[in-house]
Amino acid sequence: MSLEIVDLIGFAASALVFLTFCMQTLLPLRIIAIASNVLFIAYGIFAGLVPILILHAVLLPVNIWRTVQQVQMRHRIRRMFKKAPDTDMLLPFMKAINFAAGSVIFRCCDPADRLFVVLEGEVLVEEFERTIGKGEIFGEIGLFSAEGQRNATVRAVGPVSVAWIDRATVIKLFADQPDFAIALTRLITARLSENQHTLTARLASAT
Repeated sequence: MSLEIVDLIGFAASALVFLTFCMQTLLPLRIIAIASNVLFIAYGIFAGLVPILILHAVLLPVNIWRTVQQVQMRHRIRRMFKKAPDTDMLLPFMKAINFAAGSVIFRCCDPADRLFVVLEGEVLVEEFERTIGKGEIFGEIGLFSAEGQRNATVRAVGPVSVAWIDRATVIKLFADQPDFAIALTRLITARLSENQHTLTARLASAT
């Protein structure tokens, strides 16, 4: 292969590396990184640059694996916020905990540091008299409130098993995954609307 073509491959690979710094989301960044790895491997072979060849031969499977993880995560997040989330798919990313009947999972004004999914049983949102069952999400509103506090008390109706993700992970997903951000925003909006209707109905009954 001519020296000019080899140089063009090197310049193209370098341009792709520069482009990765312009990416705002992880999946496009990984795809561009894979393309740059392939070009650098070709450049290393044709130019006889063994260190570059070895480096990108190692980086290529890493970037491919990370890309697969990103795609899998997107699919899992989509399932999470459907009406019937696939909690089995979520478990590798969550921690499970059990509560006895009547136990308080969190109280109004507690710090909002976790997002929950009900695995078994039911929980009651006391202030709004709403029951949340298996496969449903709760505790999402407080994570994004200005005060960072719970807006209601949630109690186990009977023995209940829940899984949770910490606030930092939720915020990271919100920032890195546009689909997750949209789904979570829709969920929070729906819950706030339900709460508003509940309070309006109570006020109307009282007057």
